[in-house]
Amino acid sequence: MLAPVGGGGMISGIATAIKLSKPSVKIIGVEPELAADAQASLRAGQIIQFPAAQVTRTMPMVSARRALEQSNFEHIRRYVDDIVTVTEDEIRQSMRLLAADPKTTAEPSGAVAVAAFLFHRDELPQTSINVAVISGGNIDPKMLAEIRS
Repeated sequence: MLAPVGGGGMISGIATAIKLSKPSVKIIGVEPELAADAQASLRAGQIIQFPAAQVTRTMPMVSARRALEQSNFEHIRRYVDDIVTVTEDEIRQSMRLLAADPKTTAEPSGAVAVAAFLFHRDELPQTSINVAVISGGNIDPKMLAEIRS
């Protein structure tokens, strides 16, 4: 199961629910490589904060990306198996693919899980069933038009 990581609320809730009911499911968080504070935090075992000047360079910043919160981090440490990162270009390509169907248009932060599935399969567990959480439709109309062109 692939899920976006921002402040960690969504992935911590999803991971907790899934792992408590079926611990064998692999939970993988996904975030932009320019804002990979959750990945750094998971690997360090404590919250690592990236400078605002760095994380605001990522396209998902348009969706008001928040820093990892302590309560969410505790659930992530316990239930998330890994966190992978995706590039800005991979996010854009995933958004373009999703935007081809108006019913699945995703904001930049909502497309990161799809980007991981499309471009980073070698970093993901070998599985026969994959789920990528596509979240949010809060996308600037100008950005959407640019993505679709």
